[in-house]
Amino acid sequence: MQTHLKSSEVDMFTKLAIIFVILQLSSGIPLETTQDAQVAQIAQTAQVQTSEKAKSAYDVTSFFSSRIVGGVDAPKGFAPYMVALITGDVIKFFVCGGSIISKHHVLTAAHCIDPFVHWGELSESFTGLAGSNYWNATYVVIKFCGYRNHPDWDWATIKNDIGILITTVEISFTVRVRPITLNFDWVGGGEKGYVAGWGRLGAWENIPYWLQLLLVKILSPKECHERMLQAAGAGVIAPPVDPKIEMCTFAGLGSGMCNGDSGSALVKILRQQHGHVIYEEHVQVGIVSWGIPCARGVPDVFVRVSGYKSFVTETLRTHNTCKR
Repeated sequence: MQTHLKSSEVDMFTKLAIIFVILQLSSGIPLETTQDAQVAQIAQTAQVQTSEKAKSAYDVTSFFSSRIVGGVDAPKGFAPYMVALITGDVIKFFVCGGSIISKHHVLTAAHCIDPFVHWGELSESFTGLAGSNYWNATYVVIKFCGYRNHPDWDWATIKNDIGILITTVEISFTVRVRPITLNFDWVGGGEKGYVAGWGRLGAWENIPYWLQLLLVKILSPKECHERMLQAAGAGVIAPPVDPKIEMCTFAGLGSGMCNGDSGSALVKILRQQHGHVIYEEHVQVGIVSWGIPCARGVPDVFVRVSGYKSFVTETLRTHNTCKR
């Protein structure tokens, strides 16, 4: 049986989310680490591809993933689909990640949008930066005129945590700014993926200026459930994971998502063949949603993109511009 929070409690969580966002806004220094060979290979293939394409009693805010822990500095120009969602007119503060999915749309987590909605309108100071691995660079500024969160998005359960931002003007695509393809196929377990983001480098660490990259293993629903049960046995309290609309990844103790990584894309590499040519395509299959802060050997939880094909396709078709 689902338990829903009262409207006053939801308002409280909204305020807590704003405080939580502000607390994670301090800048930092990129993590110095030795790059894993597999991560390096993924980064290299992505570089080639880019150049070729020229309820509850839960304190839900404590679960929202805001960083990458144990990752490596992403190669220059990596992940041209990435958007740094920021707030502030003069002094800019980092909030969440997002991904460009069309000339008019940026995909992110619903909980990244909610704190900046007032009386149904999106704050004008909530914008996006793209085209650089530095989150605070101003290569391309993306302004938003509206948004659409999933109609069943619920703070209390952290379910249906998906939202789409609508841009004021078309995004001009270049080598440094490009969309990522969404893949709506079911993703099982045992597959590898990666996440790029500007989340904190540790529970009490700063956020990095430079984009971080982490290789992860995508867990099957069964393995995710078993690992979450193990965590519960160790005293970790977390919402249940719904495999129809959520998915888990694991990168090992000391590596994982953290504050600030919310809204960033989980990417899987598909091997494609065109004639006699075999190539790799990087596609988005998930959105960073929540986790147990941070990198404590517990799976990170993502929105499963395949569970929201109707919502995404309908939004892209019917919400290309904002009504004034």
